[in-house]
Amino acid sequence: QVRAVRAHPDQSLMTQGTEQALGLIAQVLMNEGAAIALENPGYLSARKVFMAHGALPVHIPVDDEGLIVEALYQRTSAPIKLAYVTPSHQFPTGALMSLPRRIALLEWANQTNGWIIEDDYDSEFRYGGRPVPALQGFDAANRVLYIGTFSKIMFPGLQIGYLVLPPELVSVFTRAKWLCDRQCSLIHQAALTDFIQLGHLARH
Repeated sequence: QVRAVRAHPDQSLMTQGTEQALGLIAQVLMNEGAAIALENPGYLSARKVFMAHGALPVHIPVDDEGLIVEALYQRTSAPIKLAYVTPSHQFPTGALMSLPRRIALLEWANQTNGWIIEDDYDSEFRYGGRPVPALQGFDAANRVLYIGTFSKIMFPGLQIGYLVLPPELVSVFTRAKWLCDRQCSLIHQAALTDFIQLGHLARH
């Protein structure tokens, strides 16, 4: 609700952090040599994960409004079908993707039948103003995969994240996750549950 994400609980898949979420996306949605758009400058670990799965990184420049969407239409050896972005707080520049850019990015996904990976890695930290709505909340066509993590609000060593999926991808991602590791740590999930419930009680 705080991030204005539109999703049913069944669309949320627990992961062992952001890197596992990215790895699952690569396994399910990419073939060898697939082109993926990455912000330049951008998150180096994401680039390494995708390249480890055989992706062809296409570096898209950013400015003070975020990813320059027009560059996604450039000719590459393989058509760009995936775009990895950090729209609420671009890493490492800190730029906030403007509303026109968000709309343009969603239009790109609709026109090309592409997918947008939204990494909302530190959305819980706001030092002024209202929280910025997630890009996923604007997505009426279900083209956005939304990644978040609990490591910053609880403690850095907690390897629990989540992946909010378009409904059509839930089944295949659930099977892929089961093949990877069956489940995330139940002890950590129980501690996280208590943490969330205590926070809820404190607010009320």
